[in-house]
Amino acid sequence: MDPAKLAKMQAQAAANRIGGKGTMRRKIVRKTKPSTAQDDKKLQGALKKLNVQPIPGVEEVNMFREDGNVLHFSAPKVHAAVTANTFAVYGAGHVKELTELVPGYSAEPAAATSQRG
Repeated sequence: MDPAKLAKMQAQAAANRIGGKGTMRRKIVRKTKPSTAQDDKKLQGALKKLNVQPIPGVEEVNMFREDGNVLHFSAPKVHAAVTANTFAVYGAGHVKELTELVPGYSAEPAAATSQRG
């Protein structure tokens, strides 16, 4: 037998062995990472403890970021716990510039008027 091939096979056998020399070789079972569904269940459980209630009729949600962009949710699911001052927004959010959401709006005139005063 080819010595290089024999060394390669011995290395593979050593990698699969968990115990000592006389133990049976076992495959190592890789654990999968927790899915997002499990994270959603944990989040739902935490929100249920806060007694959140769904808010119907919300068409869009805009969150203004520090860099001047807007995180825009169209047709989101919104739940709120007013007593805990907590709001949960579910849906796909997209980062957009403010000029995309409000056509004709320019940030320069607002900055110029604030410098005059």
